[in-house]
Amino acid sequence: MTQGIPSVIILDAKTGYFITDNARMEVMQATNESARTALLQSWLEKEAVPIERAVLGTGGGGEGNLLYQIIMFFMRRPAYMLGLYYFGKRFLKYLERLGSEDDDADGVGVEREL
Repeated sequence: MTQGIPSVIILDAKTGYFITDNARMEVMQATNESARTALLQSWLEKEAVPIERAVLGTGGGGEGNLLYQIIMFFMRRPAYMLGLYYFGKRFLKYLERLGSEDDDADGVGVEREL
């Protein structure tokens, strides 16, 4: 199974400034020579900004979204989902035990014999 290129960003070669992080989607949509030429020209015309000011993650539709990437990471690895479920249940049981220990320490819920 081929997954392809996950992400492509374009930087200005002279300055290192950011141009776009949507290059993967743009390249995939440029299906003929004139579209590719127009794409290159559009990148040359864009204002490059320092990477510190760049707004990352806006390109590529849903693929740029961090939540989408996290969800897809686990969807591609079902065994990890089972692991998350297992550790989630263990963590909830641990919290439950902590809560019951606090109740016992406060005397709440503890019956005393006289």
